[in-house]
Amino acid sequence: MKVGFLVLVLMLEPWRPQAWRALGAALLTRWRLFLSARMPWAGAVRWLGVVGVPLLLMTGIQSGLERLHLGAVVPLLVLALGIDLRGPLAHLRLRREQIRTHAESDPSVRAALDEGILSSYRHFFAPLFWFFLLPGGWGPLLYCGTVLLVEAEPEGLFYRRIQAWLDWIPTRLLALTFALVGDFEEALYAWRDPERLPLSSRELLRAVVHGALGLGQTNGENGPFDALEADQLTSAEGLIWRAVVLWGVGAGLATALLGGH
Repeated sequence: MKVGFLVLVLMLEPWRPQAWRALGAALLTRWRLFLSARMPWAGAVRWLGVVGVPLLLMTGIQSGLERLHLGAVVPLLVLALGIDLRGPLAHLRLRREQIRTHAESDPSVRAALDEGILSSYRHFFAPLFWFFLLPGGWGPLLYCGTVLLVEAEPEGLFYRRIQAWLDWIPTRLLALTFALVGDFEEALYAWRDPERLPLSSRELLRAVVHGALGLGQTNGENGPFDALEADQLTSAEGLIWRAVVLWGVGAGLATALLGGH
């Protein structure tokens, strides 16, 4: 059933109103601000308030709707509000056109590429992974709520630890996916390059994407790629779409083999 939800959301995404893309984040932000004004305690207590309370409320609503045989509405709605693929892809296309108007080879392509890939992970792949792994619509709400707290209160060590835990598996799964649908040898080399270890989850994802696109190595943290052009952003967009297809097929096969919903 969840695979069907994903297909439906992706089919309807081009016609989804722009306001819907920000509605879920806006609701969570207002809830966080409401609690912050009344709950001075940060850390685990605030995380439970911002993330745990909506999870319990959502579970209660879904249980009530299941009596009317409408329980599937909740995870479908959460998925529609919790993932966004059009935004990251639009970002890559916009940055490509901006860079083309200035220079055909530009160091800013590297920043645009990294931002687009990480945005696709944060707004689509990570919430989708937890959507399939956890029951109902828990996954997107759990992940997006935690990310919202990290972005709003970056000094919160507890939030960052939770996000690091939530990122560990999906970043590596997505990195493996990019390697399979891209230049596998270069991606594997970037993954296992001893000179760049140890890497955080997101640093690993960026390195593997660079390898999967065949972009070679960087000259330091902020150095440009060799002959990196704006057209590489088109290749990144194709890489993301191939990863989406592979995840959809994999989720469908896993569901069929496990006999789940």
